Amino acid sequence: MKSRKKYKILTDLYNLLTPLMGKPALLSAVVMTIVFAGLDEPLYACFLWPVLCLVTHVFKKSLQWVVLVSIVVAFVCHEVRQDENDLPALGAYTEACGLVETTQSKKSGMAIVIQTKQTVAGEPLSPYRVRLTEKRSLPEYPMPGDSLCYEASYYPVLPPTVPGAFDTRGWLRSQGLLAYGKFVHWTVYGKNWVPERSFYQFRKWIGSRFSDYLDPSETGLLLGLLAGDRSGIPDALRSDFQRSGLVHVLAISGFHVVLLAGMLMIFLKATGLPHRVVRIAAIVLLFLYIPVTGGSPPLRRAVLMFAVPQVGALFQRTANTLNSLGVALLFIMIPEPSVIWNPGFQLSVAATMGILMGGTWNPLKKLPEELQKTKWWARLQALVVEPTYVTLCATLSTAPFLIHHFKTLSPFAWLGNIVVVPAISMGMQAGLFALLSPFDFLREHFCYAARFFLRLASLLTRLLSDSSQASVTVGPFDPSILLLCGVLIVLMPVAGKNRIARRFSLCCMILFAITFAYKGYYAIVKPSWKLTAIDIGQGDSLLLTTPSGSHILVDAGDIKRQDSGKDIIVPYLHHIGVSKLDALVITHPDQDHFGGAASIIKMFPVKELWLTDCARIDEKENWQQVISEAYRRGILIRDISRGVLYKEKFFEIKVIHPDTKHCVDANTQSISFRVKGLGRSAILTGDLTVQGEKEIMKTDVYLKSDVLKLGHHGSKTSSSRKFLNRVNPELALISSGRKNRFRHPSKQVIQRLDSLKIPYLNTAERGTIDIIFRSDTMLVNTMLESGF
Repeated sequence: MKSRKKYKILTDLYNLLTPLMGKPALLSAVVMTIVFAGLDEPLYACFLWPVLCLVTHVFKKSLQWVVLVSIVVAFVCHEVRQDENDLPALGAYTEACGLVETTQSKKSGMAIVIQTKQTVAGEPLSPYRVRLTEKRSLPEYPMPGDSLCYEASYYPVLPPTVPGAFDTRGWLRSQGLLAYGKFVHWTVYGKNWVPERSFYQFRKWIGSRFSDYLDPSETGLLLGLLAGDRSGIPDALRSDFQRSGLVHVLAISGFHVVLLAGMLMIFLKATGLPHRVVRIAAIVLLFLYIPVTGGSPPLRRAVLMFAVPQVGALFQRTANTLNSLGVALLFIMIPEPSVIWNPGFQLSVAATMGILMGGTWNPLKKLPEELQKTKWWARLQALVVEPTYVTLCATLSTAPFLIHHFKTLSPFAWLGNIVVVPAISMGMQAGLFALLSPFDFLREHFCYAARFFLRLASLLTRLLSDSSQASVTVGPFDPSILLLCGVLIVLMPVAGKNRIARRFSLCCMILFAITFAYKGYYAIVKPSWKLTAIDIGQGDSLLLTTPSGSHILVDAGDIKRQDSGKDIIVPYLHHIGVSKLDALVITHPDQDHFGGAASIIKMFPVKELWLTDCARIDEKENWQQVISEAYRRGILIRDISRGVLYKEKFFEIKVIHPDTKHCVDANTQSISFRVKGLGRSAILTGDLTVQGEKEIMKTDVYLKSDVLKLGHHGSKTSSSRKFLNRVNPELALISSGRKNRFRHPSKQVIQRLDSLKIPYLNTAERGTIDIIFRSDTMLVNTMLESGF
């Protein structure tokens, strides 16, 4: 009886692993990915390696050898590459000599990657790479292959100060760079030919073919689509593609390779060349296309997947698409094991796997033959049903990775793939014809055709991204949960026929239910509320999270150096799992408090906007645009004044200032309120001045609180001794920028706090500050342990 049960289990497991049978390259790629993941993250090894050992037992002997060899190769490659990636511990020299590897035009100037090999005095160095920007407008810049000596000013590599923010140190390591900065001066002392020199000139030639007839933004978009140089794509357009879930269109990958490969095959076959020559020529040209466009992992994967079946056809052998994917992955992973953590690589592979496996399980194949033969259904299927199904497969397969890396999903991505991608495809084809046209009048007309389709695609993308729901927060979830979700997505189609898949799916669903139920139960049993001072530089932005899970954002930072709303606050909200703002409070209409509000309203669901009567009539143009955008999106605008009360279970916000009968200066009339919940309290004051503090103290409002956010970034015009004594906080918060020109916080205010023995935390020194309030305690967490 036991042997029969064991036989059934082994049979189910064998059937489950059937997609890997007869595909040694795919199996090898999967095994090497598991080994690399376990070596980099030991926690994954505890789960994935035992599973690998278990399933290897089911394979035939030939495939067991594939697994064994793959494990050995993975260990060797990982160790070799780790030694190669070790960077000099002493840091980059400010004066050195080296060889220019690549150059790229940027808005800030010309970015140049240099492999440094020796000091100015000629002493050899352990080679390392730096990226330096030449910000001056010069008639000539260093070219790839040039030998030069330089003096550089390096930018400090600071740790992220906001959760979910850009990790500069991680980016440098992923690019193989030791440092980045700008040139002080440079001198070229030798010129050498390297392939990248020709590729750079070729990209410039492509741009010149379009720039005669297209606007710079259109030329930049077409150059990005065809040559991988995205430096000319406007930031607003790039943001629209990202929010609408179509950013993959801008990255050279499978979509572009399929289009180019199809056109290449048509052109080459039209020449009358033999089929074998056509295949070889297409493979060679596409392999040359890799370095021309920068050689991203998704592009290499797509080109290799095209090349494998073509090589098989040369030898009259049919190539399996999944095995072709395995070959492509092996060629990419073996020389660069760390590529498995590259988000672009993960998304590209996941989307490809989803589409290929979805094609195998396509339910449309089971429709009645009578329906499939009708013309109207054939057209509907080709134009809508098939693209929707393919998009669904790609979306489901990439969802765990999108949630892990970006904490968002785009509900309109499927629609964009149906209406925007064809327009982009037509624009690219017109651009290719313009590129290859021997006559100027033909090039002109093809450029105008490309302009029409690209503008149409840009318009449709803008319409899709304009909704605040274009990018929806999902998560955050633990990586282990997302890994199980990925496995569950793969197993769901066969769960009806396979007992192991069915039981695993059931166990996953039970685990998910327990996890979510426990989180909900914990929130009820141990309620808490949170105050977060987001580090947006010189300005204010504070997030209140109530015990019921509502979110209220107080102020939105500045837009001088960067748009705090778009670049800091919205990514932070996604990162911590906020799906909507119940209220956006603008304490007063100064730019360092409302600057990012317009972007937040456009990019994120906001239920209400709170401001004062006096702020509503302020004539600043940018401020009025914020109010107009709120009206346009149907956001309820509330007029706030002293006495207004927001209340929910265990929590309340009471407005203690201003009284808006008379409008005075904006800082004095900053909205100030006392937040209270679970026996804990905090006072938030915007840019409240000493005069505003006096007005509050004239009222009978109770001011004693655990936390005080100092007014006006710790300026000497705020935080009087009397006010500090009345509040008597256990902790003071200061929101200011590093090395700000106002020298906030003021020395007088710091001395005042010290004399009253009030501890304080400054976002300029500690980054983002979280304060969690519970009935029995107050927990303070900072992004940085100490100042820079």
